[in-house]
Amino acid sequence: MPLEFAAISAEQLRSLSRARTVFFFPVGPLEDHGPHLPLGMDLHEARRLCELAAERVEKELPGWAAVLMPAAPLGLQGNTTKLVLSVRPHVLRDWLVDACGSLMRQGFLHFACFSGHLGPRQLTAIEDAGKIIRRKAGLRRFSRSGQLLPSLVSASSALTTLNDLRTPFWPDPEEHGGARDTSVAQALGLLVIPELPPDQPRNPSWLGRGLNRWMRSASGYWGKPSLATPEQGEVALKSTLERVFPKLRAVWEGSNPNHFFRSWYSLLPPNKSFARGWMLGLLLFLMLVLWAYLLLGWR
Repeated sequence: MPLEFAAISAEQLRSLSRARTVFFFPVGPLEDHGPHLPLGMDLHEARRLCELAAERVEKELPGWAAVLMPAAPLGLQGNTTKLVLSVRPHVLRDWLVDACGSLMRQGFLHFACFSGHLGPRQLTAIEDAGKIIRRKAGLRRFSRSGQLLPSLVSASSALTTLNDLRTPFWPDPEEHGGARDTSVAQALGLLVIPELPPDQPRNPSWLGRGLNRWMRSASGYWGKPSLATPEQGEVALKSTLERVFPKLRAVWEGSNPNHFFRSWYSLLPPNKSFARGWMLGLLLFLMLVLWAYLLLGWR
């Protein structure tokens, strides 16, 4: 049975195999999902995916252990904007880097993060954390002694496709709080009210949806909650894990995580968690160049 990091003792942690223990981090934003779903819907889903992945570790990898880290309500973007608790990119990135770094000092190697939200900046921040950890561990996947070096993978990045790039800088799902989300909530026993709300169409105008985001007025849900069933929710969770787990296993066996867990979003500089720092650095550089030019001009 997967271990809860917050519930085990230091002695239990020290007894785990460094090379055959995986730590799962669930993260996600808190936001409006309509009157029938909790604000933490994304976080609950991420937590459940971590549980399912942990169970498969112990079932399919004899001698391995899985540890569930506390769910962290850290999301950079929401599908709605009127009611969403979001954090700055470095908050999510640094939480993962610092937490994994502390465990790396204990000798542990394997870390995976599931996000309940697939926003471009959300996934890229997790991927940036993985890159920092790899740089800390060394530029090569294997040390000179042949031992596998630590890695953090953004497990949910494997769920993105090129089709998602139609809105490369913000999330724009076909449904939110609709049949799929409601089915997952039913499977997890998370419905806030038993009566499902009526179907709600999505704004058909891409420009209108973008304007709502910019004005921070996007709220509620859209989709068809009436079509939800618990069985569909179970299928959705299991199919999601089936797309991810074989790739996770390949990484634990030595494959490069960039082959499986690098989203197309990460190729776009504005999505990077370092984007603001780069912009400030560029602005400072230009100001110094201007200052030097004016100083030399006066002389």
